[in-house]
Amino acid sequence: MISAGAKCQTQREILEGLCFNTSSNAESNVRRGHKLLLQMLTQANADHVLSIVNALFAEKNTTFLETFLKALKDYQAEAILTDFHKPAEAKNQINSYVEKKTKGMVKHLLDSVDPQTDAVALNTFYFKGKWKDAFDKRRTHNADFHVDNKTVVRVPMMTRDGIYRMANIREVGCTLVAVPYVGHFSAFFIIPNPGRLQDVLEALKNDSIRQWFEEMKPIRIILSIPKLQMSSTFDLKKELTALGIKLVFSDKADLSGITGFKNLKLSKAVHKALVRMDEGGTEAAASSAGENTPTSLPPQAVVADRPFMFYIKDNQDDVDLFVGILIKP
Repeated sequence: MISAGAKCQTQREILEGLCFNTSSNAESNVRRGHKLLLQMLTQANADHVLSIVNALFAEKNTTFLETFLKALKDYQAEAILTDFHKPAEAKNQINSYVEKKTKGMVKHLLDSVDPQTDAVALNTFYFKGKWKDAFDKRRTHNADFHVDNKTVVRVPMMTRDGIYRMANIREVGCTLVAVPYVGHFSAFFIIPNPGRLQDVLEALKNDSIRQWFEEMKPIRIILSIPKLQMSSTFDLKKELTALGIKLVFSDKADLSGITGFKNLKLSKAVHKALVRMDEGGTEAAASSAGENTPTSLPPQAVVADRPFMFYIKDNQDDVDLFVGILIKP
C-alpha cells in the first residue's frame, strides 16, 4: 500500500524487502496482483467471514495526491486525516474506524499514539469459517493442555471421529492434520511430539511443509483440538526493518507519491490478526453418513494438547491466510 506512494530507493527497499522484482513496472504489477487477490478473498460468501482492512492515517494537514488515492482503491484501502497532536483522540479515531470496519470483531488496535507521528499504516485480518464437518458441542469437554513440562492449563477440547487427511512426519516428530472448512479453505494443524517443538520450527524455516502436504492421506482418526480465540498485534516497523525496509521510517523517506512533497515518513505500521475456532454448530447426521469405514482397525487418536502450529489456507488460490502458533490457550 505504501509502495504506491513511495519513490526511488524508498520504493525499491519495499519491493526488494517483500521479494518482488524491481522492474520499471514493478509497483503497478504488484498493485494489480493484490487487487485481484483481494477481490477473490473478500467476495461475499455465506460459508465464512474474511475481513481485511487496510488504511493510512496521516497528520491532518496532509494533502493527498489524487493518483495515490486512486492507487489505494486497488488495496481496498483508505487515506484518512487525523490530529496526532491530540494523541488520545487520534487513538480513539483509529480504533473506532477499525472496530466499525470489522463489525466489532477487531477492537483496541492501538494502545497509544505518539504526538510526533506523521503517518500510521494499518492492516487487520479476521477469519471465521464453518467446518465442513462440524464438531458436536456435546462432546466438547475440559481437558489438560501441556504448555511445557511444568505448566498445565485446562481448555475446552473439541472432539470428533471422522476421516481427515493426515501424515505422521517421523523424521521431524510431528503429526499433520487437515480440517476442511465449507468452501475452499482448510486448517492444517501441525502437532509436534513431546519435546520436538523446536525441531518442527526449524524444519518449517526450510519450507518443509510443502513436502509434508504431499504425504497426507485420508484416514479415520479421533481428533481433539482446543476451542480457541487468538489475536496477535505486531509492530511491523521492527519486522520490516529486519527485511531491509528502513528508509520509509526515516527522515530520508521519499513518499512524494503520496503528497507531492518529501515531507512525510511512515511512523508506525501495525498488523492485527484474529482467528476464532469453535465447534461450528451441532454435527448433523448427514455429516458423518458419508464417512463409513471398515471398523476392524480402531481409529488413531490425535490430540492437540500441547503447543502446536496451524495454517489456514485458501486451497483454491494456494494462499496462506494465517500462520500461527498456539503456546498457551
